[in-house]
Amino acid sequence: MRSARDSDQPHEPSEIAEAFHAADVRLDPPPGRYEDLRYRAAARRRRRVIAVTAAVVLSAGGTTVVAAMARSGGGEQPPVAAEPPAEERPTAPSDGPAVLPTDDTDRDGAGEPDPEPGGGESERESPPASEPADGTTGSAGTVCAADALELSVEDPNAGAGSVMYTLVFTNTGDTTCSMTGYPGVSLLTAEGGEQIGAPAVRGPEGGAAERVELAPGETARAGLRLARAENYPAPECGPAPAAGLLVYPPDETEALFLPREGVTGCTDENVELLSVTVVS
Repeated sequence: MRSARDSDQPHEPSEIAEAFHAADVRLDPPPGRYEDLRYRAAARRRRRVIAVTAAVVLSAGGTTVVAAMARSGGGEQPPVAAEPPAEERPTAPSDGPAVLPTDDTDRDGAGEPDPEPGGGESERESPPASEPADGTTGSAGTVCAADALELSVEDPNAGAGSVMYTLVFTNTGDTTCSMTGYPGVSLLTAEGGEQIGAPAVRGPEGGAAERVELAPGETARAGLRLARAENYPAPECGPAPAAGLLVYPPDETEALFLPREGVTGCTDENVELLSVTVVS
């Protein structure tokens, strides 16, 4: 128990007690320092927010904006460096062996043969001298050659101002051949002689041209009309006696001669005495 003496005597703090019970002294910041720190902190936060927002906009919408500007033509495009020539480009090393071009691979991406000199299409063969009226070219097999045919005339029929003949072509060869279209016919002064006047025109009486196949010994026919030279004035016609008919089978360049007596032609080519139909 504390004695009265102890309570009556005043308490004197020791040096140790004073050290542990020192007064807590707070120092106030300089005037305006707190407001400056708050302003700087707020400014740093605003800069961070602006930087993050700009990065998001550029990464998410930058491509769309540039594409839209390119489509609309607005704004200047940045210069693009020209691509160096192929021979100056660096090539990456390859582990495998080099592959050389072959004839089967395209060179320079062309894949087509070089054009012919002159830049035009290749010259095409001219059609036969006696081409069918419908543009066909006779049989898919062999065309009847003149030296495999025998020519004759049947049933001459004298009409009003003209004579009608039926030209008969007989296959004297050993194989089947074909004929299509019109024969070519003209008058001659003699066998192997000169042509008299205009050749026969193509008449529509026989219908459209169709291919006629002739087995050995078979025949094809064509109609021939010969107008009389006496129907025309002599100065206009220029009459001349004819020894016969020169006949080119369809699609042939060799001709056959058919002798005829008592035939007169017109030397003036403006007078057309002959008219022929297709073979059938």
